Amino acid sequence: MPGRLPHSIGTFSTPSPPRKTRNGTWRTTVRYHGAWGIQFIERTGATAGEARNRLAEALRDFREETGEGRITRTTTLQTLAEELLAEMDADAACSLSLIEDYRREIFVSHDRRANPKTIKIENTLGRLQIWQATAGELDRHLKRLVAQGFRRKAKQHKIILRAMMQIAVRHGALTTNPVNGVSAFRKTKRDGRGKVADLAALPAFRSQVRAWARGEEIPGTPAYKSGPHRDWTMVWVVDVITGTGIRPHEVFALLLEDIHLDADEPYFDVTGTLEEVKGQGTGGWIRKPAPKTDNGWRRILLPAHTIEAIKEATLDLEVSQNPNPDNLLFPARNGSLRNPNNFGRIWRAARGSDFAWVTPRTFRKGVATTVDNAYEDPERAARQLGNTTAIAKAHYIDRPETVPDNREVLEKWALGEPAPSNTDR
Repeated sequence: MPGRLPHSIGTFSTPSPPRKTRNGTWRTTVRYHGAWGIQFIERTGATAGEARNRLAEALRDFREETGEGRITRTTTLQTLAEELLAEMDADAACSLSLIEDYRREIFVSHDRRANPKTIKIENTLGRLQIWQATAGELDRHLKRLVAQGFRRKAKQHKIILRAMMQIAVRHGALTTNPVNGVSAFRKTKRDGRGKVADLAALPAFRSQVRAWARGEEIPGTPAYKSGPHRDWTMVWVVDVITGTGIRPHEVFALLLEDIHLDADEPYFDVTGTLEEVKGQGTGGWIRKPAPKTDNGWRRILLPAHTIEAIKEATLDLEVSQNPNPDNLLFPARNGSLRNPNNFGRIWRAARGSDFAWVTPRTFRKGVATTVDNAYEDPERAARQLGNTTAIAKAHYIDRPETVPDNREVLEKWALGEPAPSNTDR
């Protein structure tokens, strides 16, 4: 005679009838036949009907526990964020700088210099359970950030929250990602800077930066009186960016051995960039031995004003005899990598109030605009910046891309002279 058929995996047995216990409450139980064995679920109530209703709610919300680290509806968003970072750490495709960007927006910094009231996911949404993180709740959080003027932070939080909630969907704690129901950010129109109308500002900006470096007063910044002397590196960095269009983080990753001023046509190779990674306090900076993108590895011919700046910077390294173990063109005073955030404070002081709109990225855009206007060739400008996606890249993998000779137009731009148009050639 055949035995009793086993229960199907993932099913419940018939709930037991509510029974009154010694303390006067009513108790009912049910067995769940899962992949990891049988689990007993029980609920109590003041009456038999209440116990029955509570058990029905428990069955509705039940998710099988299949081991430690299980993501359920009651998992907090803080735990979910930690799970996201763990997945990113294990993914070789995620760069250290990207992981650090996510970590900085999730956790409240414990650095004594940091503001503990800075809005992070940890101190705003972190205590919510997954089932409480509805589209409406997340939408209100993002709109609060925008209302306080933190539009960029709101966009970052939306990206991180989407990745977090997708983990909950993958684990079966949710059926859909609630971030999909959040309202989109409306595009805001801003005045174009770094475009044609602002190209003529470069000679005046270069002149002001030199005045600032000499200790003179400029609009918005008083004259130097005491403390460490102003850093002339600001002058050289401006001339390197405006003569090449390289990214700000690539500037501080330039190695002396990649610079060839004695060549028939002086050039340097862009072979790396700076990345911020997790470390003590607010983190640390490392030199990544590869540019930001595949197309970023390139060889750039240098105009005269950039050559002069590099010569002055190199001579300053020789005269100062400061430590420079990484052989950088622009090391920090103690010989370590220069922190781009610290340099940003110097940049803001040197640009003053008249050029408050100028950032290193402004003149990177200016380089592209100048080259494009002179040659009517967007591809030429894109190659100058290292943004090209040309298929020929695959055929030159063992050598950097050599960009076209743009020295003449960039030099004339730096000096305030009109660049020759394509029709003059």
